[in-house]
Amino acid sequence: MHYRKRILKVMISAIEKNETVQENIDLRKAIAELYKVWKFDATAKTIRNCFKKGGFSIQTDDIDSDDEDAILADLKEKWKTVEGNGRITNDATISDISEVDAELLTASYPIDEEMEV
Repeated sequence: MHYRKRILKVMISAIEKNETVQENIDLRKAIAELYKVWKFDATAKTIRNCFKKGGFSIQTDDIDSDDEDAILADLKEKWKTVEGNGRITNDATISDISEVDAELLTASYPIDEEMEV
């Protein structure tokens, strides 16, 4: 979420300045933004929540979803401002952009034919 927040801020800033929005992010820019997330945004609580969400925690308490909501709250307000000024010409919503890769496969398990015995 922190990475997406940083990328969305760059996009919203470009829209506000009437600049061309870069649709694709090259590897160098992605690594630079991930470095900033790790250095400035990744707190101990963030890391604990990632492990909980991934099922790697034996604790049974709920994941703090307020963090994710707080991360996007300011972006939603900026998006409304940009959208209200007529700078967004298609029907894209902040949810469409922030969840663009939600369905991407990030891990897979080998099928029987791929496993060597």
